[in-house]
Amino acid sequence: MNVKNYFALLFAMFFYCRISAQTQYSEPLKDSVLLKTNWMIERSDINKVRQQFQAICEENNLKSAVSDLKDGTYRGVTPADDYGYRHQVEFEMKNGKMISIDYDEIHFDGHAKQHDDDYCRRMSVTGTTPAIAYPKYESEMLIKQDFNKVDAVSGASYSLYRFRLAIIYAMVHSERK
Repeated sequence: MNVKNYFALLFAMFFYCRISAQTQYSEPLKDSVLLKTNWMIERSDINKVRQQFQAICEENNLKSAVSDLKDGTYRGVTPADDYGYRHQVEFEMKNGKMISIDYDEIHFDGHAKQHDDDYCRRMSVTGTTPAIAYPKYESEMLIKQDFNKVDAVSGASYSLYRFRLAIIYAMVHSERK
């Protein structure tokens, strides 16, 4: 075998292994990134979350706009936080636009923050409640079609990043119904 053929064969094997590794490991790597992002949101002060969330998305090619998603219904659910809530979103895409969205944080016992009157009453001292903040996030997402363009509601900044992460889960896992 001459040197040219040897290098061509070596290059082809390297290229094949690289493609194979990317295909085989891309989903677990994304899951790992999502878990680390969830952990960062739950365990960091809001300034760190603001600084690192966008950087994590950029480094891992996690898009914030939904325009290139196929038609269908998407569902994303994050791991439970320290309080037993999973952050979940369901949205519908049609002709390159998100046409409906529903977000809430659901406790392991089944109750939803948005409809928990006692929880909302306790949270009202912050200036907002899930019953106020979540519909605003949903409405802005429908208008802007990009979760990075959705503005935080004062008193619900962590919820904004949980909302964004739930959308990423839906886009990454493409759990269309």
